[in-house]
Amino acid sequence: MYVDEPLQAFLDDLASEKSTPGGGSASAVTGAMGAALASMVARLTLHRQDYAPVHEEMERLLQQTERLRHRFEELMQEDIAAYGQLSKAYKMPRVTDQEKEDRSRAIQAQLVEAALVPLEMMENAAELLLYCERIAEIGNKSVLSDVVVGAMLAASAGAGASWMVRINLQAMKDTELVRVLSDRLSRALDTITAGNQRVTTIVGERV
Repeated sequence: MYVDEPLQAFLDDLASEKSTPGGGSASAVTGAMGAALASMVARLTLHRQDYAPVHEEMERLLQQTERLRHRFEELMQEDIAAYGQLSKAYKMPRVTDQEKEDRSRAIQAQLVEAALVPLEMMENAAELLLYCERIAEIGNKSVLSDVVVGAMLAASAGAGASWMVRINLQAMKDTELVRVLSDRLSRALDTITAGNQRVTTIVGERV
């Protein structure tokens, strides 16, 4: 769904009254675009003979940015699915005590999944920024503005996904799990913020 459809279909649904796709899916698409731009700069570096000394490393970087691009595409779908399951849990009957207990248990289980998907988006965005940083250091100088945009998109994807994580953590009752996931969220955000700034600084010094 969406990956094999026209971009217009995704944008139209995103703008509609439907609950999905939403902010999580949009963050995943943003991350995929950031990875795609990083891949583009890597490829344009590999096509230039004067960058031959870094070709081997750039090939490895390209493999990683492409892996992340495809994972972001999958996460877009996984976010839609996770929200759908959470919505179903909230719609479960709650007349009897047993129904209330079952509903609460189902909601808590789905909240975890709904938090883990955007959390992975954040951690992937943080990883992508590390690759953007290295590409900025050794990549084709004529297209460094594109890796800056890629880094900014990665940072935006991570920041957007962080709000999806937060909203789900607020409703979770497992305080220890909330603490663990909150720590992961904070680490990813720190990496994202620092990485985005480093890419901007590196490119500013090279152009």
